[in-house]
Amino acid sequence: MRTLCLRLAVALVLSALPAMASAQKAPAAGELLVDIRLDAPESPDAIAYLGLTERGRFDPMTIAGRLLIIEIFSMYCPHCQREAPAVNSLYQAIEASETLRGRVKMIGIGVGNSAYEVDHFRKHYQIVFPLFPDEDFVVHKSMGEVRTPFFIIADIGPNDKGRVLWTGAGHMDKVETFINRLNGFLSLD
Repeated sequence: MRTLCLRLAVALVLSALPAMASAQKAPAAGELLVDIRLDAPESPDAIAYLGLTERGRFDPMTIAGRLLIIEIFSMYCPHCQREAPAVNSLYQAIEASETLRGRVKMIGIGVGNSAYEVDHFRKHYQIVFPLFPDEDFVVHKSMGEVRTPFFIIADIGPNDKGRVLWTGAGHMDKVETFINRLNGFLSLD
């Protein structure tokens, strides 16, 4: 019986090795953002905001702007729900700023959420920036299965396209702190 248990344990460990080897780690500052594809939004306003020229699947690195803020969220995450007003305030502050508007874009990716669930989250929390479903956890897995909410600032400008500049998990900083961080990244040009 002990031999059978030992063989079973060895088999389980060996079968898990390929999955462990292929597991992604969370994005970190200085690294390139993993390659992801999203379905273009149907809203003409969202398409215009992102500066997309074609419908269908797109690479977020093709969004028009210099910096991209990505929020990884779930509609079922109580922390994401609590952070929604702060994230909305950040979006409004960016759009109200002459130095940030058009240069900084925001998107949200709803992990494990269907299009219906993402739309419900958008309506309930009055989110204006584009949100995308990740129903099958494809993006979430490629990003190391980070906890929600998780924030990424990536450079989408021509010089350092896709470079992660900052990441943060959980509670979002004060809007003023976030705005100062964005201005600091933009001043590095």
